[in-house]
Amino acid sequence: MTLIQINSMKHISIDEITIDPERFIVLKNELIISLTKTEFLILYLMMSTNGKVHSRKDIACYAWGSETLKNTRTIDTHICNIRKKIGWVKNKEIINVIRGVGYKLDDSLLT
Repeated sequence: MTLIQINSMKHISIDEITIDPERFIVLKNELIISLTKTEFLILYLMMSTNGKVHSRKDIACYAWGSETLKNTRTIDTHICNIRKKIGWVKNKEIINVIRGVGYKLDDSLLT
């Protein structure tokens, strides 16, 4: 997978969270959440794939166009930042870790 083109992204709304790629913003209950470009792309990946589990390698490839990271904990840091900035949705964190596999959007948001 190569680096995603912002102009090919679609507007996504799941529960309280909306991603508007045309304006490059994320909204939670109509309030703007400030994310970095990398955080935005990671959140978009999670929200656009309906609960699919993504490995760190997949996330790196999507966000940076490369599977190679000097420190794979970089992904963990970005996920942690997304969680902090968005907060809880339906009394849960928006992104779940699947130990030994990767990350995915919380299933409760998909119903």
